[in-house]
Amino acid sequence: MEKKTALLKVIYLGVVLCLMTSMSIFDSIQGAPITSGPRYGGTLRVGEQYEGVSIGYPPKLARAQSNRQAAPAVETLFRNDKTGKPVPWLATGFTGDIAAKTITLSLSKGVKFHDGTDFNAEAVKWNLGQSMSVRSPGTEKFRSIDVIDDSTVRINLTDWDNTVTSNLALTLGMMISPTAYKKNGEEWCSKNPVGTGPFQFVSWERDVRVTYKKFDGYWQKGKPYIDRIEFTLIPEPLTREFSFRRGDLDLVMTTIAKEVAGLKKDGFMVTGHTLGGGVRSLVPDSANPKSPFFDVRVRQAAQHAIDTEALVKTIYYGLTEPTNQYIYKGHWAYNPAVVGYPYSPEKAKKLLTEAGYSNGFKTKILYRTDPQSDQLYTAIQGYLKAVGIDAELDPALPTGFDRIAWQGGKWEGLIEAPISPNPDLAATLAWRYSGGGKFFTQMLLPDDYLRAIQNAITAPDFETKQKYTQEALKLMIDKYCLMIVQFGLSEFAVSKAHVHNHGYCETPTTNLGTPEDTWLER
Repeated sequence: MEKKTALLKVIYLGVVLCLMTSMSIFDSIQGAPITSGPRYGGTLRVGEQYEGVSIGYPPKLARAQSNRQAAPAVETLFRNDKTGKPVPWLATGFTGDIAAKTITLSLSKGVKFHDGTDFNAEAVKWNLGQSMSVRSPGTEKFRSIDVIDDSTVRINLTDWDNTVTSNLALTLGMMISPTAYKKNGEEWCSKNPVGTGPFQFVSWERDVRVTYKKFDGYWQKGKPYIDRIEFTLIPEPLTREFSFRRGDLDLVMTTIAKEVAGLKKDGFMVTGHTLGGGVRSLVPDSANPKSPFFDVRVRQAAQHAIDTEALVKTIYYGLTEPTNQYIYKGHWAYNPAVVGYPYSPEKAKKLLTEAGYSNGFKTKILYRTDPQSDQLYTAIQGYLKAVGIDAELDPALPTGFDRIAWQGGKWEGLIEAPISPNPDLAATLAWRYSGGGKFFTQMLLPDDYLRAIQNAITAPDFETKQKYTQEALKLMIDKYCLMIVQFGLSEFAVSKAHVHNHGYCETPTTNLGTPEDTWLER
């Protein structure tokens, strides 16, 4: 009897241990923390879909990936919180004077750049001056910069602009060492970021990896927690996913829905947020008198021809939602009064006939190529062809695309409208879709639409700003059909259970993360 009892105890303990082990594995997969606080040490290995163009000279940071790969070293004056609102970072606060057309920034004290020089008002003036000299987005209304004292700087405007702090939470607000620039030059700085961030630049192996090491002189005492950050470029989704699963990466950044859906199903941690300001769209060459899209009925027909709900279900695995305007539901600028153009091939054909294109016409779709975008635009090509619009796909690498979209180039037919990282939609419309000679130069710009945008960014209060931003969307879609809109686009960070507080994809501005707070369980 005693032997039997002892045997039962052994079996019981074995079962308990097995259950505890299985629970531990489950908790690890689901990401439940094992310890109660941050640990020091380790390297965060991040898999990236795209490589940055420049990572150390803010006026040349042309892509979201550039910002993210610069962020461990180069910090911004403001950051965006989870609602998209700009909050102080290197700047400790600001005051705006609408009548005087000025914004005065107070700055953090005791902050050093990685080269040992001071972050101060002179450094801020120099950085903003660099952006002003090349008319970087967001500086259009900057008249001059004044240093009030070592920790106070004033921005003087030609007209009041309520989007300044939103812009200073992005590329415009990224601060690098003026001394490093003056000593080494612009080309060197673009490849060697020298900022105030928690990590110091080590190396950039083009098309391979960007590496940072812990900066011991960081202004937030006790941070960062990890020793190194490595961004590894892996454009091909299957290769990136395989590298993550086999343990070569701790975290992957991706917009590929199929990749995210598979990893999420297998229990990996996924954070995602609808990106910035705008939605996935196509811009017709509506200002070109020789283009079929010069006729608003043709633009309306193209929108009616595309079944965005089907695209979301089949290509994006339901990880986003369709929209009828150039912003997603839930955003403060979303206008419930916008009617839009529901999927209707019959209406599309009728409008084309009324516009004189009963036999259809040929055109092109220019877009940045990747496997998911190739699939999306092939599907859109099919929808358009079904109503008579024969669109040739014109996939482009990012550099070639950028020259046309951002640098005054021309296109034929339709061009992809990449989403802005700025969650302030009024700022996005003013940046990219209101002229200025650089962005989408063949987009029609009606006077009432432009007035609404200007009224939005010069509004003295939020309610007025919201009113005019929503008016601009109503004009953009229902009156002029300037955009062929599809759906809000999300970016995702997929991580292992041992990665904590990375901050990626937790706000509408997903680029920067929280490298100073990141820590690793093991």
